[in-house]
Amino acid sequence: MLIDTTHQDIIHDIAFNFDGNRFATASSDQTMRVYNKVNGKWEKSAECKCHDGPIWKIRWADPKFGQLIATCSQDKGVCVWEEKKFLQENPSGQKQIIIQWKQRILILESKEAVADIQFGSKSNGLLLAIAYVDGKLQIHRVYEQNQFIKEGEDIQIMIYGLRAISWNHAPLEREMLVAAGNAEQQKYLSKIKMDHFNEVKTMAIWMLEYENQKFGMKKIYEFDEEKTINDVQWANQNGKSFHLIASASAEGVKIWQIKIIKESQVEKMKVFNINRETKPNYHAYRVSWNILANLLAVSCESKKMDENQAFVTSREVRIYQNQNGSWVAKGIIQEANFIRDSISLQHFTTNGLIS
Repeated sequence: MLIDTTHQDIIHDIAFNFDGNRFATASSDQTMRVYNKVNGKWEKSAECKCHDGPIWKIRWADPKFGQLIATCSQDKGVCVWEEKKFLQENPSGQKQIIIQWKQRILILESKEAVADIQFGSKSNGLLLAIAYVDGKLQIHRVYEQNQFIKEGEDIQIMIYGLRAISWNHAPLEREMLVAAGNAEQQKYLSKIKMDHFNEVKTMAIWMLEYENQKFGMKKIYEFDEEKTINDVQWANQNGKSFHLIASASAEGVKIWQIKIIKESQVEKMKVFNINRETKPNYHAYRVSWNILANLLAVSCESKKMDENQAFVTSREVRIYQNQNGSWVAKGIIQEANFIRDSISLQHFTTNGLIS
């Protein structure tokens, strides 16, 4: 199915709601749009001008907290939008339900661009993590006054800058997220005290903690990864005794199988390097789990040799499935105009179409 979103510029991101019957898009045309599935067809239900620059990421909150969407942009801002319903009388005197998306809060807390945004687990209340390109992280949480309040100070969690974050959504475990970043970025070296970092690892798990009512974050595990990580996603646990985390880089995709022990300790169990089993090798940009964590979609570029013995770049989405403990390629979706930084088990084209 090919969907014309009517966006006037490149689509950078898409997010489905929990039920899968709505999705929202983020575009360089500075708008976010919401689509509902009606009688088997996708129809646009809302369009909001929400930033003064291209919108990079878009996220749905858990429906427990209502219909909330967060967006971040090149304008260094983060917007949280809320769907409101109210009755309005039409010209004939009949009352009808009007649905509108209203801006709930605009967060402008940094002079640096936003790299990623993620809502936390519903079991820990409504909170939003904001990752900045300079490697700092902010946590905003909603308390009794129903307002987003920033927790403590910005925390430097990645030395050369952040690229992606992803929460652990297991309901009975501590609040923790995995963060991934750059292998090298000279711009920020002069701002950081190097003695705080023994080795430059580009992927780690951080846990939220409160000591004497003071907010902080503690690094509880570093992955054996020193390459730039383009994207990372923590899969739903679904009652398993272990966790799966997928990471994307220029070397392909890795799936890390870990176990959380004693609330705050991490034990590495296995690492599946999918790229080693795939020829030709590919550069992975985004990863996306399905809700059951048995399918993984990867947006990537690979180089192949054509009939004239010349290398050509192929842009595609690869789907992997877990079969008896191994990750097996189940399909490849090729698209010449594929936007490599947009995937949610879907892919996008530069003309505003979704398939």
